[in-house]
Amino acid sequence: MNLKNLTPIREGSPTCKICEGVGFLLEENVKNSSSGVLVLCSCVGESCPCGGKAPYMVYDESQNKMLPCVCHDARIELGGIEFLVRKAGIPPRYKYRTLDRMDLNVDAPGKDGFVIAHNWAHDLIRDWGKEGIKPEGLYLWGGTGSGKTLLACAILNELILRYGTECKYAKINRDFLSTIRDSYQKESELHGMEQTIKKQFTDVEVLVLDDFGANKESDWANSQLYDLIDSRYEEEKLTILTSNISPVEWKDKAEGRIFSRLMEMAHPLHLDCPDYRLIHSVYKVE
Repeated sequence: MNLKNLTPIREGSPTCKICEGVGFLLEENVKNSSSGVLVLCSCVGESCPCGGKAPYMVYDESQNKMLPCVCHDARIELGGIEFLVRKAGIPPRYKYRTLDRMDLNVDAPGKDGFVIAHNWAHDLIRDWGKEGIKPEGLYLWGGTGSGKTLLACAILNELILRYGTECKYAKINRDFLSTIRDSYQKESELHGMEQTIKKQFTDVEVLVLDDFGANKESDWANSQLYDLIDSRYEEEKLTILTSNISPVEWKDKAEGRIFSRLMEMAHPLHLDCPDYRLIHSVYKVE
């Protein structure tokens, strides 16, 4: 897959018909990979003298010194994207999924809600970093398999590819609440690191909180959720939440504080597709 329209990087040959100057591309049909992998384009890597070995330098006899290989910059840029995707923790099945790989010109049950959410995601990415435009978070809610996580991760992938934005994906219970609980256990490697963990979630530029509300409800859990949402609100960080429950169901939890903050920082969008995964082949996703 050509990435010319998804990244400003131009480290390949300008005349290359495969990558059109990017220097690498997304190989989609890879064994044991549902999302594909980034690969160097042949225009810079087919016969590079360094053989793809870091630090991608070659000896120049005429100058009697080591110089960057022809593939050097493209490999560094490719590696930078891979690093951000790994650091973000995007689930393997959603890595490198982008909005343009979703065909919306089909007549599928409950499609309208997905299309509206898709358009919101498109506008958010388009306007990212523009002066005078403050990005608004999203609260994507709907039934199991409605495409919430797919859209949320597509936003992360595009922000990384287009802008090199630091992002993070987290299951609300497994990756946030359970990690904090582990920090209370003396035998845990995370013991005593509660504030460090919370800071990581608060400071990251874009955070996806998946399965928001799926945790076992308790005063402690609600307090942790509110503190996280409130901290990101105060720091003006973009937060995208996915949930199986309507935002109004938060009115009676944590004295309504979570609901209040959610309405201030995230636009609610209902994805009412019965089960997006049942029609995944129509939308060209796996």
